[in-house]
Amino acid sequence: MIPAIEAVVGHPVEVKGYAQNFDGPIGAMEFSCDGGATWTTYETAGADQSLNVNWSFSFTPEKSGAYELLVRAVTDEGASTPEPAVVRVNVRE
Repeated sequence: MIPAIEAVVGHPVEVKGYAQNFDGPIGAMEFSCDGGATWTTYETAGADQSLNVNWSFSFTPEKSGAYELLVRAVTDEGASTPEPAVVRVNVRE
């Protein structure tokens, strides 16, 4: 579980974590800011099954409120994590 992050409007927020898959290499990490309706994919070239994939995602919130960032790993074969990790970001003025 990734703890909630406290942030301020107009200031960059960086979320970091890692993923692992012992059955094969992770081919990409995917991020969603709209509840999983759309995903942004970042390739993880050179990853193999013996390594963790360290990832980071940065954004600058323009409004205060509660945000949820969904994060999931995708294998080289295209299978994604069954349940994405949820990162909660609380943004204040």
